[in-house]
Amino acid sequence: MKRHPPTPPSFPLLLIDLDHTLVERDGGPDAWTPAFCATHGLPPEAAPTVFALLRADRSPTGFTRIAAQYDLPHTGADLWEEHVAQEAARTHPLPGVPEALAALRAAGWPIAVVTNGSTDIQRAKLTRTGLLPAVDAVVVSEEAGTRKPAPEIFHLAAARLGRTLTPTDWMVGNNPATDIRGAHATGLHSIWITPDPPPHLPPTHPTPTRTAPDTPAAAAHLLTLHH
Repeated sequence: MKRHPPTPPSFPLLLIDLDHTLVERDGGPDAWTPAFCATHGLPPEAAPTVFALLRADRSPTGFTRIAAQYDLPHTGADLWEEHVAQEAARTHPLPGVPEALAALRAAGWPIAVVTNGSTDIQRAKLTRTGLLPAVDAVVVSEEAGTRKPAPEIFHLAAARLGRTLTPTDWMVGNNPATDIRGAHATGLHSIWITPDPPPHLPPTHPTPTRTAPDTPAAAAHLLTLHH
């Protein structure tokens, strides 16, 4: 991964979500199952069961169970690699995201992606979309052993940037339950990516520092803070 010169300790960190913030996936979470069934000679009606089996264990072990149930001549590891590639192939950057990340880094913002999910899949998405070199660090919940909104995953992201979190740092994401609640619990500023006007949050939910309709708009605001 391309590294940039160290930034001054006073320059804030930017932690940012992946799915629906930087990238979008074509189709729903089960969109891969019809193609999987067709490729492996299974009837279309097997798709819901295949999806349920993998949802119960989204790993090579889950595909080992699928292979055993349908007597497929493949290892779970092979089927998992196929699945990871398919998930990455149907993921694309959201409009303006590559340019927004480039502008932020050029301005001096250290950027870490903080995402819940499978390490193999989330990193494959970043690689396939060309966004991996556009950030300085990546933390995925599976390999971190902790998930947003737990503060530990945010602290780990800062550590991978060679820093510790401060109240001047920012978290940007689309999920109020994980991104905004996690930022609040960790003492960070936050930008909630949400349509304008934003949906109503429960009174007990922390309020984001700002809202923005998309990541480029969030980046434009951040770029006004430090020139």
